[in-house]
Amino acid sequence: MIKKLIAGIGLALALFAVYWGIQMYASNAAEAKVNEVIAKNASIVDVDYKKVSVDLLRTDVHLFDILVSPVNAKEKISIDEIIISDFDDQSDIPSFLSMTCNGIGLNINDLGKNAHKLRALGYNDKLMVNLTTNYTCDKEKRELNIQKLSLGADDIGKISVGFRLGNISLEPVEIAMLIFSFPQIIFHEARIEYQDDSLVDRLIKFGAEQKNVSAEDFKKALIGDIEKEIAKEKDEFAQNALIEVKKFLADPDDFTISACPSQPQPLGRIMRTHNPKDFIKLLNIHLQS
Repeated sequence: MIKKLIAGIGLALALFAVYWGIQMYASNAAEAKVNEVIAKNASIVDVDYKKVSVDLLRTDVHLFDILVSPVNAKEKISIDEIIISDFDDQSDIPSFLSMTCNGIGLNINDLGKNAHKLRALGYNDKLMVNLTTNYTCDKEKRELNIQKLSLGADDIGKISVGFRLGNISLEPVEIAMLIFSFPQIIFHEARIEYQDDSLVDRLIKFGAEQKNVSAEDFKKALIGDIEKEIAKEKDEFAQNALIEVKKFLADPDDFTISACPSQPQPLGRIMRTHNPKDFIKLLNIHLQS
């Protein structure tokens, strides 16, 4: 029994040693690749980091304690962590990318006139911003699919955008000609979602202080005004939109705007649609809280 136990422990240690060795090798290989990409873009941006590791189970590459700045710029942006799940390093413009940046340090003073507005809402001198990019571009189908492009900040909220376009390419030559060819780009669908993380409550509290009333009374007054507008509104879409806004104010969580036309539409036609009702109908726009 003891021999089997010792053998089992020995096997576990051996497996751990193998895993650790592969992890170290993968991390070193990943660091070499990261350095290669950084060197390739050295004329545009300066990048420095402290550590690279690889999650073997998910094949994610993690970079820690990163400093980024445009070339010759004095100010550097600090990023706690960058996670790269997938990346096309064979193309001038990557045809696919899945990356998350967590803990991007943003100094409120750098926001100029908006700095005092954020402080009035109770935010300190530094915001921690998170960014996620996840897209693929099918070269044969000439289709760009932005699964997720999100930007958010702790204690504020997050905006996520997703859309699918056709008749488009990320080849540098075609990108340069987009100013002439964009009317022929095909719009398939799009989605914008806002997820609140205390910003709405802070705005309500700030508005209440300006009116010298409680936050609860201020919120009730806002909802009451929206209910009056709902009762007066004759347009079905506008009425439904106000109902969703009311639901969101009552319980701030997430708010979504989606567009999914019955058939794909060229951007040129969309841009020529000036009547709001025709625009909403053409793109089949929906709002939901």
